[in-house]
Amino acid sequence: MTEMFDVTIIGGGPAGLYSAFYSGLRGMKTKLIESQSKLGGKVLLYPEKMIWDVGGQPPVPGHTFVKQLVVQALTFEPTVCLDTKVEYVEKTADKHFLITTNHGEIHETKSIILAVGGGIIHPKRLDCPGAEKFEGETLHYTVPSLKLFYQKTVVVSGGGNGAIDWAVELLDIAKHVIVVYRQEDFPAHEAQVELLRKRNATILLNSTI
Repeated sequence: MTEMFDVTIIGGGPAGLYSAFYSGLRGMKTKLIESQSKLGGKVLLYPEKMIWDVGGQPPVPGHTFVKQLVVQALTFEPTVCLDTKVEYVEKTADKHFLITTNHGEIHETKSIILAVGGGIIHPKRLDCPGAEKFEGETLHYTVPSLKLFYQKTVVVSGGGNGAIDWAVELLDIAKHVIVVYRQEDFPAHEAQVELLRKRNATILLNSTI
């Protein structure tokens, strides 16, 4: 006989973690299922990036934000299943749910919160012949540490929030920052774009690598 939970949250990123906290706050017996080995979701990919747009939270680096989210989420001691992928969900005759995972386990719950976001990030790679041989050395799709770019000339490709936020972070780290974007203007947060324009970054619009 499986143990019944009031709510099972699928996804251990920021949305799932806050859902776990709030479910516990409402006295619900809560379970959280995450396919990765750590809680935190995509924020784990950029531990040193400053996060600017969380309500009630001043700008905070990713690693601190994740730590705070996890501490908050575990306040009411939910059951947490890591390295566990949901493969099938079945609704029972009594309107409960049976969740089957990749381990062959069955999880029974009265309700489900889907907090899977966009899933695991698969970055769009640079479409240039031979680019793959530079990956992890001078070509990066994630930024585990800003120290990699200390006093170097860095080209940032993209104009969304991720690209512009990184470009701004690098202004005081890199020797020079060049931003390349294929459109006429950046769709990123205006305040960050304005900060980038005020500094000595080189901006190349209507351009691609």
